[in-house]
Amino acid sequence: MRLPRTKWKILNTDPSRSIVEVILDNRKLPPSHLETFRLSERMHDPYLLPDMEKGVQRILQAIEQREKIVVFGDYDVDGITSTALMLYFFRQIHFPVDYLLPHRQKDGYGLRTSTIDQIKEMGADLIITVDNGITSYEAIQYAVSLGIDVIITDHHLPEGPMPPAVAIINPNRTDSRYPFKSICGAVVAYKLVWALGQKLLPETDYKQFLLDQLDLITIGTIADVMPLRDENYALVKFGLKVLTRTKKPGLIELKKVAGLNGKPITPISVGYFLAPRLNASGRIEEADTSVKLLISESRERAQYLASYLDKLNHKRQLLQQNYLDEALSYLPKNEDDLEKVIIVENDDWHAGLIGLISGKLKERYWRPVLAFTKDEDGHLVGSARSIDNFHITNALTKFSKYFLNYGGHQKAAGLTIEEDKFPEFRERFVEYARQVLSDQDLIPEITIDSLVDIDQVHLNMAQAIAELGPFGEGNPEPLFAFEGVTLREMYPLSDGKHLKLIIQKGNQMYECIWWNSGEYKDDLNFGQKMDIAFRMGINNWRGSTKVQLIISDVRPSNNDMGHNF
Repeated sequence: MRLPRTKWKILNTDPSRSIVEVILDNRKLPPSHLETFRLSERMHDPYLLPDMEKGVQRILQAIEQREKIVVFGDYDVDGITSTALMLYFFRQIHFPVDYLLPHRQKDGYGLRTSTIDQIKEMGADLIITVDNGITSYEAIQYAVSLGIDVIITDHHLPEGPMPPAVAIINPNRTDSRYPFKSICGAVVAYKLVWALGQKLLPETDYKQFLLDQLDLITIGTIADVMPLRDENYALVKFGLKVLTRTKKPGLIELKKVAGLNGKPITPISVGYFLAPRLNASGRIEEADTSVKLLISESRERAQYLASYLDKLNHKRQLLQQNYLDEALSYLPKNEDDLEKVIIVENDDWHAGLIGLISGKLKERYWRPVLAFTKDEDGHLVGSARSIDNFHITNALTKFSKYFLNYGGHQKAAGLTIEEDKFPEFRERFVEYARQVLSDQDLIPEITIDSLVDIDQVHLNMAQAIAELGPFGEGNPEPLFAFEGVTLREMYPLSDGKHLKLIIQKGNQMYECIWWNSGEYKDDLNFGQKMDIAFRMGINNWRGSTKVQLIISDVRPSNNDMGHNF
């Protein structure tokens, strides 16, 4: 029996309870979550961030003395939007600054001494980092020795001694009293320009500026998979509206090439359509292209850059599929023969794409995956993605003697290893995974908010649930379960890739969509009883609006085990 695909964890089995109340309880959200609010009511004071006053004073000094400021960003979407935000602010106060982003392959992540030399040639007196800097002790020490001051704005966890910067504005400093640690680099930069705006702009101007930049903040927060809780929830809830009606030529054109023109923007729109296009430049070429798009004042220039990024993203998709096909060819055809950790390597893969490969394989086989390629120095560079039950960075720490460097968090990590050490590391890491991972660990689990009955599944309820959004990391879209439904009709969609099902529960008929489920067509039988896990969607079609169930998984009903499921 191939269904269900996942283990089901149902949090509420009493369908008589209010669905909205259950959802709030499951997420530990207060009833006030549903109340309307002003954005300022949910924001934390920028000066609660450590060193904010020091940073503000040093920038004010630089502005007063007409010093050369260089903003140093990162090649991912958070770094790109953070950089664009800083450039917009300095444009707003009519103070010229330069910026620089690292090249993913040539420079790697963060400030290097070689980068400092480059910034020195630009004539910098002050560097402001965004979305990086907390781990760049050596480079910042070098900058100081050359007479260049550095202000760090970052959200990553500190490792080792604190760099000798003028200010280190980071909510995750060990001495930080900031109330909410899980903000992205763009939000840290946003807090800095908020504090600067209070000093340098009339009140109405700086408040309007902060509102206008919520489109960038929303993209950075969603792309960096920050939890949509606390002030992130408020920023994204307001920011999606700003992004829907943005006046930035670059974002207008990016939405057009992504097929989102005129449509309300959701976290899905950002995560699956906008962010990958902004990311494409940093993965394959220069992240600078995406910054130029975001700060463009010309519609014509923005059209060109958005079209270019769209083509780059298409190239990325083709490369990614080729790499994935190659990776799959290295694995045994029978899934039962797979190791509990998958390690794949190809010298010709592009380093900017190996994280996507490990992520795709992890989702497909639900086990930790490490994908490697070779860098210019002949070392193997790896990107790891993992499952809930295997803390990948803690696991790699046990094998740190093999690595030139490594780092990450629970579900993702990066590492570099000398080629001659790779075979032994591979063998020992596979053996370690065999010992610590059980077969049960390798079955994905879905968390279902509640069992529901037919009187709770209707258009008004779907609309009420949508009001609890935006949904995303930390505030997942609610998942429900129907028990004992009967399959009445089934239609393949997109050449059999997806399925459309018509099910009956009691006296009600429901239309369901089950994405990427075509392979299960022959496992389903008309008239059989089954349970479905689903989300309540809203389908607008030719002027008609109705509830549509988006299926996540199917399992045989307890009272229908006799069917060939």
